[in-house]
Amino acid sequence: MELYIAGGCAEHGRNCFLVKGKKVSFLVDAGLMKEKAGTPYPHLTDEQIAGADYLFLTHCHTDHTGALLWLYEHGFRGRVYASRATLDMINGSIRHAKAVDEICGPREQFRVGDRLRVRWGRSGHCIGSVWFRFRVGDKTILFSGDYTEHSLAYRCDRLRDIRADIAVLDCAYGRDDGDGKTLKNAFRGRMRELAAEDGPLMFPVPAHGRGADVIRELAACRVRTAADPGLCAEIQNPEYRRWLRKSFREDLQGISFANPEKTVQALADAEDRRAGILVRDSQLRDEGNREMTDRVLGAGGHIVLTGKQDPASYARLLLKSGRAEFDCIPVHQNTADMEKLMRTNRFRFVIPYHCRQELSFDDRRVLTVRTGDTVRF
Repeated sequence: MELYIAGGCAEHGRNCFLVKGKKVSFLVDAGLMKEKAGTPYPHLTDEQIAGADYLFLTHCHTDHTGALLWLYEHGFRGRVYASRATLDMINGSIRHAKAVDEICGPREQFRVGDRLRVRWGRSGHCIGSVWFRFRVGDKTILFSGDYTEHSLAYRCDRLRDIRADIAVLDCAYGRDDGDGKTLKNAFRGRMRELAAEDGPLMFPVPAHGRGADVIRELAACRVRTAADPGLCAEIQNPEYRRWLRKSFREDLQGISFANPEKTVQALADAEDRRAGILVRDSQLRDEGNREMTDRVLGAGGHIVLTGKQDPASYARLLLKSGRAEFDCIPVHQNTADMEKLMRTNRFRFVIPYHCRQELSFDDRRVLTVRTGDTVRF
């Protein structure tokens, strides 16, 4: 068996992996690169793309799915497997798709063709996000996808006591201080401090993901919430309830969502200016949302960034100028989280992915690879 790194190792984005055996070949994820100049697409030849029998998608974010249409243009004709939520959220036509959660439940196994057996579980990153474990003959390989056990909103089927010859594990936070639990507690503590102030809090969040964690904590702090209608519809969709923690679903019953624009307009005359305002525009590309930040700051509020900012984005400009703060919500792992998975599972070799740092480890099980490398197992 061979694992070819088409993207995502020693870089942040373009996550894509090709697994090739004697009689089966499949891709895991097909992401775009946003950070670097040059080609944003996975390092795959037309022959490699056309030879892939299947594509497995861990979740909907563009750094994992943005190159899907490009694959079709370059000869991919295989079947696509992902969760139903992921398939629903991807833009564009997906051919020959099957939803893994309509085939079997989390941690259960199903067959794909004659050679491949697949197990999946929820990875805690966003609605529809999953990890995959594949078996081909006597060889096994695990892909964690974007993984966290510490989301305030999303369910995670924890990776425990799983055997794999190779485990490709999320390590997006690299050697940053604080594991997921530490980051979660720090975020909750800062939210309680901000909620005690008399002013609005604005959260630019991605279309899918961290917004639900923010809503969960606003509810815990009893701060009224104004959120993008699309975000509200997503977390209130009964078909997606299996991805949310039971406690969060119960909290949602008592939350009424207001309109962000109307809430900001009413701040000047409001007696109680405490409000949590969520816009699905994590980099603040929309001019209307940029203007909204000025009004929130003018009302004595805070702009709270909870995830990575693109280098040239308005969100990064606000942060660098001191007009916004960064309070991380753990949606990935760092090295400490990854090493915990190594202790609680049986992995022969581990490949960290999703991290722009080129990490080195004393543990010989951890392989340092880059995009374009091939690992045989």
